[in-house]
Amino acid sequence: MERRRLGRTGLEVSVLGFGGSEIGFERAEPGTVQRLLDEALDAGLNVIDTAECYGDSESLIGRAVAGRRRDYHLLTKCDHYDGSGRDDWHPASLEKSIARSLERLRTDHVDLLQLHTCSEEELRRGDVLEVLERAREGRRASSATAATTPPRATPWTAGASTCSRRRSTWPITSRSR
Repeated sequence: MERRRLGRTGLEVSVLGFGGSEIGFERAEPGTVQRLLDEALDAGLNVIDTAECYGDSESLIGRAVAGRRRDYHLLTKCDHYDGSGRDDWHPASLEKSIARSLERLRTDHVDLLQLHTCSEEELRRGDVLEVLERAREGRRASSATAATTPPRATPWTAGASTCSRRRSTWPITSRSR
């Protein structure tokens, strides 16, 4: 399968990846997830993306492929620590969100830790970025990033043949593991 470099992360990723939202939202059976992920990884896919707020997605993924951790790059998003679906950007809550994701994914680190729906205003305060930096420095994340949609912006803008998301990206310097 064709691979490309993922931004400034240093990761060489397959052009196709596995998105974990639907397995969590649709309450997929563990056996189904195991089969899907095994077949995807065997076919050369090496990216699995999920988020703490995608129902049981992280737990299903962790259960299915924890034993194959060297075969894929793991991306997850933090936020919604208490499961309420409300944003909580307090540093202690983010720390708990990261720890919970690692536990559910059955791993000691993720390859890319992303913030889910964090506002630019919140990022400018600095506390959120400090938590991501600590996660990276503590080897719980190889790389971290935050992407925001500007306030009052239409999230998607369509061109003649493309669709791009208007946003600001706040990379946290990546370090090889």
